[in-house]
Amino acid sequence: MSHKRAILSLIALVIALSVGPSAPAQGLRDMQFFAPPNLSTYSGPRKASEGFFFDAGLLGWSISSPEVTTIGQYSEQGRVVWYGPDEAQTATQNNSHDTSIFYSQFVTGERYEGGYIYGHQGLLFSGWRLNHQTQDVSTTHMSMIFDDRDWGGTLSLQHLVGDVGNGLTATEPLAVTFASALIRNRVETWGVELNYLLRSNQLHSGGYFEVFVGARYLEFNDEFSIHAYGDVVPVDISGETVSNIVLTSRPLDTDQEYLYVGTLANSTWYQEAENHIVGPQIGARWFNYYGRWKFSAEGRFFAGCNYQNLFQTGEVGSDLNPNTGLLNDPSLPGHVPEAFVPVALEATTFTHHDTEREWSPGVEVRADLEWQWTRHVSFGAGWSGMWLDGIARSSNLINYEFGTNSLMGIVTANNRQSVFMQGVNFRVVVNR
Repeated sequence: MSHKRAILSLIALVIALSVGPSAPAQGLRDMQFFAPPNLSTYSGPRKASEGFFFDAGLLGWSISSPEVTTIGQYSEQGRVVWYGPDEAQTATQNNSHDTSIFYSQFVTGERYEGGYIYGHQGLLFSGWRLNHQTQDVSTTHMSMIFDDRDWGGTLSLQHLVGDVGNGLTATEPLAVTFASALIRNRVETWGVELNYLLRSNQLHSGGYFEVFVGARYLEFNDEFSIHAYGDVVPVDISGETVSNIVLTSRPLDTDQEYLYVGTLANSTWYQEAENHIVGPQIGARWFNYYGRWKFSAEGRFFAGCNYQNLFQTGEVGSDLNPNTGLLNDPSLPGHVPEAFVPVALEATTFTHHDTEREWSPGVEVRADLEWQWTRHVSFGAGWSGMWLDGIARSSNLINYEFGTNSLMGIVTANNRQSVFMQGVNFRVVVNR
């Protein structure tokens, strides 16, 4: 269900349920929208508005960043790999990047609320959405560790082992480095709610207290992806046998082609976590008038059940030779050490999917100040904060394992994080 369809459905439902109460004096047709506000306190504190009400607002909220995790399999010792083409030269490789590159970025959005109240009872709906929060980070070098296992095929080798001698007599673990990478995190979130509203008698101070109970639906969808590329190297192919390399791009002349070199050139993976949260909620609101000004404070507690859909797709080594796994040959002109690639791995795609169910409570707090322009129209500004628990964030779900039967995977145990969204709102209010 899209957020637009859900909000329109709630509006139609509220209007349909609201036509029953007999209060013709409070109907929309009798509202004097541009009449001067009645600020008199001659007969006592100002009375609260009744009838249909509606407000529309712009949001400027930040969304907390995901918990920090390495881009690559975490390892305290690192991974010992081979770097030298002429003699055995090894070094310890570690992950060069983690998700601390993301931050609590502000995005804009909208929120619409409306309903009907007469006497002490009414209905309240609310619908909101934030625009996509997309953070792209480009890097000119990325080093990664994978949990490498035996391929399980006829070669019985680990995936990331390269032939550094003649035949298979001198194999060494190869470093996984990329010449460039685009790292992306993207969040989309929206929600709707419908509540039954109870309003108190006017308090001694002149304010009012409202209690509401109802149901809420909220989506929080998080995506994480990496597009990683090897070095682009020109290769002179005049008079050479090139059956064991993959040539890419168009030739610049008859004797030269370009190829991507690197252990896993090129690779990409995409992880998505969909959080569909539904459940009951309770809330309360207090408001009071001060001349043309009205201050309100409210809070909600949301007991949600989170139905999570987790998807992962990708490809490693898209330019590896599908027959041998070799991309480059030391005997060819243009060979560079970084061109060594796995002999036990070819270009491989993967797809993983899982579903989980989690307890996902939430709390929302608001504070608003409004200025009365006319009898039924106000302008307001305020602050809102929303905390959610039990949320799956994509970057923490990736298992960087090259296993016996499959590549990569989803770590479902990492599907619980807290999310905090907060920011300001500016709105136009009608008859509330």
